[in-house]
Amino acid sequence: MKTRTLLRLAALLPIVLTILAACQKDLDTGALRDPADVCDSVWTLTLDATKAEIGTKALYQNTGDPGSLSAYWRNSEIVTVYKDGSFLGTLSVVPKDGERPNAATLSGTITVSGIAQGDALTLMIPRENWDYTGQNGTLDTIQDSFDYATATITVRTVNTADHTVTAAGAIFRNQQSIYRFGFKSGGNYIDPKDFTVTASGGKLVQGLSLENNVWTPAYGGITVSATSAPADHLFYVSLRNEQTAEDSYSFLITGSDHALYTAVKAIPADVLDAPGKFINAREIEVSQPDFSPESGSLGENPVIY
Repeated sequence: MKTRTLLRLAALLPIVLTILAACQKDLDTGALRDPADVCDSVWTLTLDATKAEIGTKALYQNTGDPGSLSAYWRNSEIVTVYKDGSFLGTLSVVPKDGERPNAATLSGTITVSGIAQGDALTLMIPRENWDYTGQNGTLDTIQDSFDYATATITVRTVNTADHTVTAAGAIFRNQQSIYRFGFKSGGNYIDPKDFTVTASGGKLVQGLSLENNVWTPAYGGITVSATSAPADHLFYVSLRNEQTAEDSYSFLITGSDHALYTAVKAIPADVLDAPGKFINAREIEVSQPDFSPESGSLGENPVIY
């Protein structure tokens, strides 16, 4: 019996050695990797992170400075981790000290078949499918649902003793800009029930999906339905425009008086050359097209003159 057992173990030895050797090789190229690599392992990843420019998720308007926005980390946020387009896991957020901290520590578990110093990882807030439709014109809603950001990090250390990984600090950058729109007729603000914005360049993004490390955009207009009229008559909209040359936005607006309005606003190239900006457009003058109904209730039998 003992002899048969030893023979079986001897027969299994080449298979075990082959598996161990495979764990030491790059899954794509077959090249030998650092002995610290471990196949199909669960690792704890920890790193520091900051938010760049106007911020990436939680936004607030600076007091006394109506022309800028800032960002801060909230402990309710979730960061997803990818390597070469494959999902590895999620990280929780522990904000640094302060009322609205710009810095935080990210930590969580990732599952990856081999990881080594120098590997590049992609971090995203909050998910791989981005949707810009269904906005209501408020900053609170944008920070909860329509503000997306990414960061690229490099693995700094891999500790096989306790299965921990660290990385260089991440800087999250917005993948869209925040616009503040205000509409005026005859010098007075109007409060839209809803409005749709379209771009003449045709590159206004309704949504983005990630599959096999390839982003696929869906282009089209963005409709904003106001839940109520803001006190300052200004509406915040999250827009990703992939046009980098000069563009123009066209607006089709339904006023609170049920009248129809239109407007066109030129967008300079320097606004579109990179996402992550805060753009004020508080003085958009609207007009009523010939087919627009008169202000007020239409009644049961509207007449078009």
